[in-house]
Amino acid sequence: MIDNRRLKEFEHEIDDDLQGISDTSILLNFQQAIVSLYPHLIPINASAYDSWDDIVMPLFYEMVYNTFAFKYGIDINWDETHTYMFSLRCYKGINHIECIPKHYSFAVLVNEQWIEMDNDDLEEKVLVFKSFGDGVHSLTGGLDAEDAYNVSFNLVEVDIVSASTSNPAKTSLFINKEQLDFVFVAETYDDNIKR
Repeated sequence: MIDNRRLKEFEHEIDDDLQGISDTSILLNFQQAIVSLYPHLIPINASAYDSWDDIVMPLFYEMVYNTFAFKYGIDINWDETHTYMFSLRCYKGINHIECIPKHYSFAVLVNEQWIEMDNDDLEEKVLVFKSFGDGVHSLTGGLDAEDAYNVSFNLVEVDIVSASTSNPAKTSLFINKEQLDFVFVAETYDDNIKR
């Protein structure tokens, strides 16, 4: 955990069994859950649009942020967390998840093209987790049943964010999940920051 809170209070119950589990494992557990769940949503027309949002957003909060609360012993409120799939105008003052490349260079899917990036491209920048997807299918938009069966969740959608201002420099890039580690970033919520 990266603890950027102004007050370092630990008022939440701690689950000792979570202490040996990495933040990366918690995120990948959620990814495996949606891989398993998604095919069951297609026949009931819940694989896109608002139905998908209504299912995945609270599931992400419960399986990820609520697990972090029990792991780190801090209160993490729903309305003080970065919502799954959304880009924000500023990531300062809201709980979120940072992605850290495992290797110096890595492939990134941008506008349906793969390009190479390296850590030098991220000088004074961080990668912020948005969602799991495949970079092709948009689940919040229209998706017919045939396309729904082709959806995968092997990529991580990220925003590139300025380390100093916490404002996005580039949104909606995709990186293979195997190329990243994930770290929970705890922030003191700030109502004055426009999201």
